[in-house]
Amino acid sequence: MVRKLWPSRYRRSDVFRKLVARDRRYRFSERIRGALRQPLEEPVIQDIEVPVERLAEFLAAFHADIGISPVWLCPVRLRDRAGWPLYPMEPDRLYVNVGFWSAVPLAPGQVPGVHNRRIEQLVADLDGHKSLYSNSYYSPEEFEQRYNGAAYRALKKGYDPGGRLPDLYDKCVRER
Repeated sequence: MVRKLWPSRYRRSDVFRKLVARDRRYRFSERIRGALRQPLEEPVIQDIEVPVERLAEFLAAFHADIGISPVWLCPVRLRDRAGWPLYPMEPDRLYVNVGFWSAVPLAPGQVPGVHNRRIEQLVADLDGHKSLYSNSYYSPEEFEQRYNGAAYRALKKGYDPGGRLPDLYDKCVRER
């Protein structure tokens, strides 16, 4: 609704991010949905990568369990033979980035995070991984395993030996 009423010159991602942040902070959408007796919604905003040979499995489960449409598909291949130490992609293997941005209704009794957590598990089961710009629900142990915690700690020790900056898990997973 906001998108249709908002002036076109302000329809930019930087403005949208601020609107979303305010909505989450003050819970405007949640209040409106409650007043209209509509189910609460969970924001599901993610980019994931799955190997191309597993894409059909991901999309079938994603559409059955989550139901967001449309999705963004973009092929991606890591060309650096050494790989990226904190983002596990096999060099020369073709992946497909799947991006989606929406909200999914919560059934009575469901807690926020259930849909995002389902996606995280599905992606892991299909040998993929997710980008860490959106909400994540990994346990510390899972995060350590999926994003090469040992390599991260070595980098952190070298670049932030005094531990002045928050660590990657705190920035990507813990609620603020």
